[in-house]
Amino acid sequence: MNLANRVALVLGAGRGEGRTIAESLAAAGAFVACFDFSPMHAEQTAAAIRQAGGRARAYSGDVIKKIAFQTVINQVTDDFGEERLDILVSAVHVAPQVHMLRLDEWDWHRGLDSNLTLPFLAAQVVGRIMQTHGGGVMLFVGRGSPYPESVVYHAGKMGLLGLARHAAQALAPYHIRVHLLWPDTKTAPPEARPAAEVTPFPVGQPWPVGQIALWLVDPAQQRTGLILRP
Repeated sequence: MNLANRVALVLGAGRGEGRTIAESLAAAGAFVACFDFSPMHAEQTAAAIRQAGGRARAYSGDVIKKIAFQTVINQVTDDFGEERLDILVSAVHVAPQVHMLRLDEWDWHRGLDSNLTLPFLAAQVVGRIMQTHGGGVMLFVGRGSPYPESVVYHAGKMGLLGLARHAAQALAPYHIRVHLLWPDTKTAPPEARPAAEVTPFPVGQPWPVGQIALWLVDPAQQRTGLILRP
């Protein structure tokens, strides 16, 4: 697959599925904007991509508010030299390890904003850019396995499921395809399909999330609304 001259924004690119997907997109030729709440982790991913011969830059910041997120988007488009975003990946995972009876209200709001509000803002802001330029692909990453025992994490990921379901229908008229990866088989929603049934990759352990992500964002693919699990 050739993603040359395509721009991808990966939220949560500093570790886990986000980093794996960012590196896979870059290996296919995309310019990857690696965002993470941790500047160090974002730069580590971007540096690894550049060292491998790819194109990437690191971005970080407190982007829970739309104005702050728009500022990051402006930086990305300025760095690429064109106001275009072709691929959005949201793989943000914030999980305070506190029992719900002792969870501070600030941690609840902060975690829910990170796990759900940020993906919504990204879908809205990036969706408008994609609409202007004829379409694109959004890929959300749901609850992981093994997943942390965090009420904020669980609540946010279930909300993300609803967001992805709605976005797949609402954005389809603008040629924006929306997909959801749900790495935890035990908690996968009823409509989630085993990736091996849909993609050309036999799924074993570990789950080849990078290859599956590339297949989903392939411009040749026309389907939307896929929810895949191992």
